[in-house]
Amino acid sequence: MKGFKTCERRLTHLLHSGIRSRPSPATASIGNMAPRLSDFEKGQIDALHRLCLTPQAIAARLRPRPDKTRPSYKTVERFLKNRGKKRVFKKPGPARTISPKLERRLIRHVITDRLTSPEVRIIAQRRKFFISEKNRVKRLAFAREYVHKPLSFWKNVIFSDEKIFRLDGPHGYNKTYQRTRGPEPAPTMRRHSGGGSAMFWGAMSWYGLSTLHRVQGSLNAERYRQVMLNVIMPWALELPWRLDQPDCPFIFQQDNAPGHAALSTRELFDTVGIALLDRLARSPDLNPVENLWAIVSRRVHWQGRQFMRLDDMLPVIYDCWRTEAPKYVEALFESMPRRLQACIDAGGRQTKY
Repeated sequence: MKGFKTCERRLTHLLHSGIRSRPSPATASIGNMAPRLSDFEKGQIDALHRLCLTPQAIAARLRPRPDKTRPSYKTVERFLKNRGKKRVFKKPGPARTISPKLERRLIRHVITDRLTSPEVRIIAQRRKFFISEKNRVKRLAFAREYVHKPLSFWKNVIFSDEKIFRLDGPHGYNKTYQRTRGPEPAPTMRRHSGGGSAMFWGAMSWYGLSTLHRVQGSLNAERYRQVMLNVIMPWALELPWRLDQPDCPFIFQQDNAPGHAALSTRELFDTVGIALLDRLARSPDLNPVENLWAIVSRRVHWQGRQFMRLDDMLPVIYDCWRTEAPKYVEALFESMPRRLQACIDAGGRQTKY
């Protein structure tokens, strides 16, 4: 032990002094505590082991190597213990899900946006929502029924959904794609429950976006009916819908939230005469307004922007909904045939959308 510490101190002195010298045999063996045994040494160990010698005695009797060193008794002991056993090599890990080029693009994006946009988070995490066999069959039937509908049909559909915005960053994404190079990011806040949040309800049609309505509390059936009467109906009836069906000028789409599927809500739709598109469970990829909310969320928290108060965040949300979101409406509607075809190709399972 004393000689080992002396060699270690000498090696440390050489490294810090910057002197390049040929290491002595004792120094060279420090970084090689478990040398690989040659076939000749293995034969020696087998022969000496038949003489009932201990690993210490075997290591002392082995022929020295050209560098005047011998395998340690631990190496001999490990060889005797694992002799005859099949060596199992550990797998290197799962296959890469993204290409090196896409990984570099993600890293460059994270350097610009500290909190990372929702789109990049989804790519990095490869998150998938569970789709049961029953829902898969329903999704497949829905896609086959509407995949051949022309764009004129989708122009008369209103897509709607809710979205939660948090002060500290995008809601619903707890993991980030960590960057490995670039300037050190500015410190970010991670407060309890995101520092505060606000829920908004909005809808999109080919002809424009609805008024962004802030929901106070949870969106139960009573509040949802008030949104339908005070927000949707006045806005939807002013849009230039088709004139061949004056009794039902548009088709409304919503998800299966409890307030949406309530009996009182369905009675309201029947009374007013609003036609509903089939509601599918676990199908955010078939609702383009989800992508619109992701775009708005990205712009609100662009480059890792965080807010101290709701009064500071609310004007930014309204401004992004009014100025940025309308730029993507037509492209999202035109993607509906591609979304449905992707669902068919995936057998009703999750798609890239």
